[in-house]
Amino acid sequence: MKAGIAIGLLVAAVVAGAIWLMTPRARPAAPPRPPAVAWTGPVGSIEGEVDFAGSAPEPGRLHREADPFCARTEMTDPEVLVSNGRLANVWLHVIGAPDAPPPDAPVTVDQRDCMFVPRVTTAVVGQAIVARNSDPVLHNVHAYLDAATLFNRGLPNDQAPPVQVTAAEAGLVRWKCDVHPWMRGYVGVSRNGLQAVTGGDGAFRIANVPPGKYALEAWHERLGTQSQPLAVEAGKSARLTFTFAAK
Repeated sequence: MKAGIAIGLLVAAVVAGAIWLMTPRARPAAPPRPPAVAWTGPVGSIEGEVDFAGSAPEPGRLHREADPFCARTEMTDPEVLVSNGRLANVWLHVIGAPDAPPPDAPVTVDQRDCMFVPRVTTAVVGQAIVARNSDPVLHNVHAYLDAATLFNRGLPNDQAPPVQVTAAEAGLVRWKCDVHPWMRGYVGVSRNGLQAVTGGDGAFRIANVPPGKYALEAWHERLGTQSQPLAVEAGKSARLTFTFAAK
């Protein structure tokens, strides 16, 4: 009898341990930070361009035939977009500057023509991010920070209410649609809001930078990350150029 009870208790402990291992656990709470205050002193700026070294890759055609709606519009892969030797969709953000309060207006990411639009955008910690579906077909928004899932919400069609979340941590949020695997998007989230994304001309400008010594980090979804030190002076513009090459 005692042996049976002991075995039963052992099985219960093993099952409880397995359930604990399989249960998703929240990220550890970040230590409290003082409230961000908008900088009111003299400022400078940062500007420059992101070059692409070598021959630009030819964008391949996306295979979207599995969904008749998506297949109506032919698309090429926007992963590496180069024009006149300059690279688009590079997220640049200042490291080491004072925190800033988030803007009141939300950042909007759209699922349109079976793509995330824009491909790369930015937000500030504490800012609202709104994801919506403008297509008459099922999409979902599966968001990751590093390897951890932040949320996974379905948007059945263009009549579905948007999903709204708050950017809670600094880092790179990766968006994907599990229904259409070619659909990817990115939101760079910073604490200081001193950031930009290069357009088709590969140029960037970051305004209202408090004077000081910082690092400027440049990230591209396929080509990796680079960083350069810089000093910003009041009333002046610091100029930097990044150069990426095919991998």
